[in-house]
Amino acid sequence: MALPRLVDYSSSDDSSSESERGKDGRNNSRSSNNRSSNSSSGQDYCSDSSSKGAEDAGHVRGGWSGHVYLRIRSSTQLHRLALACMDAICPRLDDNIRGNAKSADILDLEKVRTIEEPHISLTRPFYLPEHQIAGFVRELESCLNGLGPLAVGFGRISTYVNERQDRGFVAADVDYGEESVRRVLDHVNRLMEKFGQRKFFRDPRFHVSLLSVDLTPGSNKMSKVGATLGAAMGEEIAHLVAMQIDEVECIFGNKKFSFGLDAK
Repeated sequence: MALPRLVDYSSSDDSSSESERGKDGRNNSRSSNNRSSNSSSGQDYCSDSSSKGAEDAGHVRGGWSGHVYLRIRSSTQLHRLALACMDAICPRLDDNIRGNAKSADILDLEKVRTIEEPHISLTRPFYLPEHQIAGFVRELESCLNGLGPLAVGFGRISTYVNERQDRGFVAADVDYGEESVRRVLDHVNRLMEKFGQRKFFRDPRFHVSLLSVDLTPGSNKMSKVGATLGAAMGEEIAHLVAMQIDEVECIFGNKKFSFGLDAK
């Protein structure tokens, strides 16, 4: 069986290989499958779902980092929402006045980035030996056969942190179509188990990340961001229309493979 369509390829970056692992090559992230909260901050953990996600981790000796997610095609409404969130929590560029007085001491603009490729994560970043990658890609395509397109809608703004707590995310939570996303996740989880990898968080809150925020671990800033945006963004997110998703992507290092959801 031929591999699925290769979406993008560029040269590897070996210098980023320790992003998700320690210097000894072992994974430093938490081993629990729970969508747990930091006991000191109440902050939800999530997959590092920025556009740099698994690519940051890049190549490790003998293998590559991976990430599987539902791809959301370019969305003007999500981009507008991301900019509105940024305006609420960062200084305005024109007059250096804070977009929201309540968030005056929360974030600096230079630490916040919009997510270039919005998506819904189905795995945490993981690693496979190079000789297993082709087999994983073929089996992922096979397990997705028969799954058709799905529609999702969004109900609120939430904040998350990655498991290392050095990157936070402002996200739109899925409130319509959650069961459809979960059906896709169930197929992916079974494949992850087959390859000896951690499944996704138990009882996840599916979401699309809008902003990525560089953090100092333990700063608890994302809880403050969430409190500000929860009050400020209700009307904006209420006007979002449901979006159709018809593609799953799998990334290993800098290679992306695309799988259509067409219910054949």
